Amino acid sequence: MISGGGAGTWSDGKLMTRIGRNTDGVQAVMKTFVHFGAPPNILVDGKPHLGTDKLVPLLRNFRHHLRELGVTIRFNARVDDLIVEDGQVKGIVVSDAELRPGSASQKLAFDAVVLAVGHSARDTYSMLWQHNVDMSPKSFAVGLRIEHPQELINSIQYSELAAEVQRGRGRIPVADYKIAKSVGERDTENELGIAEPSRSCYSFCMCPGGQVVPTSTNPSELCINGMSFSRRASKWANSALVVTVSSQDFKPFQSHGPLAGVEFQREFERRAAMMGGGNFVVPAQCVTDFISNRLSVTTLPPSSYRLGVRPSNLHELFPPYITEALQQSIIMIDREMPGFVSSKALLHGVETRTSSPLQISRHGETYESTSLRGLYPIGEGAGYAGGILSAAVDGMYCGFALAKQLSLFHGDIESFLGKAQKQTGFVKY
Repeated sequence: MISGGGAGTWSDGKLMTRIGRNTDGVQAVMKTFVHFGAPPNILVDGKPHLGTDKLVPLLRNFRHHLRELGVTIRFNARVDDLIVEDGQVKGIVVSDAELRPGSASQKLAFDAVVLAVGHSARDTYSMLWQHNVDMSPKSFAVGLRIEHPQELINSIQYSELAAEVQRGRGRIPVADYKIAKSVGERDTENELGIAEPSRSCYSFCMCPGGQVVPTSTNPSELCINGMSFSRRASKWANSALVVTVSSQDFKPFQSHGPLAGVEFQREFERRAAMMGGGNFVVPAQCVTDFISNRLSVTTLPPSSYRLGVRPSNLHELFPPYITEALQQSIIMIDREMPGFVSSKALLHGVETRTSSPLQISRHGETYESTSLRGLYPIGEGAGYAGGILSAAVDGMYCGFALAKQLSLFHGDIESFLGKAQKQTGFVKY
């Protein structure tokens, strides 16, 4: 096992999913989380949430258990290449991720390789393309992260009951929101001459009592996300507001083949880094000024982003079809949530990594790559999940499928899951 973690490790720790909260697979995963240290209330809460601070010891407990089972975990290691012979993966080439003097790459032989990377593993995507692994661009969403004072969101959502909220300590939780809007008209063309469908604009990873954090993997490419600790006790509420984009939008980058969506992301991340002036400073704009298309020349409202914000015209960040969709949706949101458009609200750029920009093709039953035997692409980075729970469930099903391939498991997966979720998850097994 090279490294450890998973979807959402350093994010908010949300345990919501669209794949079915009460399915045997999801319930077995949730009970496994509880066994390793998650609070039992996640099994009954309507919006189960761990918090970044609770994820760290949870993952530590997972690692200890795996090591007790004989699993070797290697940190500070980078997978540089696959060892391929006669169309089948035979192992991987690993090197020192910190490139220390005297370190050399190492070849490790395996019966199979499970590829459970995150959606920011761009070097891995490039390596797979060099091996002609079947991949295709996938739709995702890009946009900005908006931040309000938490008290303002409490007031908008709770009205007179807002006074009962005590920053994560009271019986009434800090307020959140979930929004989706459809903007634009069909059968129009954007400035690139591309047929322009209506687009969805929605809130993503809403973090009440949270903070805005950097998620960049390259100093010259800037992107952000949000997170909350378990008590959600900060004085800010933030959420991404993102617009759907598809392979039609990636046409200017089609020379990059299946990595066109990756280059689409990079284009805006580079712009954001330049607008911020470097050192991971974020370009920011008051939402009122963004609506009016004017630079925020007065002092910006406070931000939870610790590396600094710089007044910028965020209209210069995206092409008009994205900017206009964001403007329209924010105005529509304010009609439903009066006060959402406020001089106290600050937009931060840029949010690009909402989900994987590509999908690695695999067989439905075996989870094996359609083009390279012995390779098993899973989870969010492979384009088959969109969060902690769905990634865990996808990995779980792949584990069973691979065990069957290796003649290590002969039972029925669904009946096995039913037994596991009725007890303490997978620990017993």
